[in-house]
Amino acid sequence: MDIREENKKIVEKFFGYLQSPLPSGSDLVEMKNMFSDDAVWEMPFMPAPLEKAIPGRALIGHFLDWFFAAVPDMRISDRVVHPTLDPNLFVIEFKANATVTMTGKPYNQTYILNMQIRDGKLALLREHFDSMVVWESFGGYDGLLEGGAKIQEAAAA
Repeated sequence: MDIREENKKIVEKFFGYLQSPLPSGSDLVEMKNMFSDDAVWEMPFMPAPLEKAIPGRALIGHFLDWFFAAVPDMRISDRVVHPTLDPNLFVIEFKANATVTMTGKPYNQTYILNMQIRDGKLALLREHFDSMVVWESFGGYDGLLEGGAKIQEAAAA
């Protein structure tokens, strides 16, 4: 099996965890362990006050904990995986639908995700999405501030 095929299996495994229900317990731990220690999850269009980049597996894990708690009924659909000339880089298009627990508002998002794999681990996720959907669904500045505080509190514990 060539490197592109091996890496595509990692992409499929990652998205397998995003099927309903979202991962918890040992499945969530296993999902978090897919990231390299120095992985970065970039979200260039994330509205303030949340960070536009989440560095390191540990902090990414805290972000996943918060996000999955905020959208426990999230459903992924319309996923298309595009390989690139680089066998370690994939571009994935998909949609997500959920209800945000803290606001009760719908979260209907379209994503484009650049996923870079290094040595069998997720090294970089660069996620593009509609920031206004995040803003409105999560309760604007105050809702996002609360989310960011929860991530930072978990990281400090």
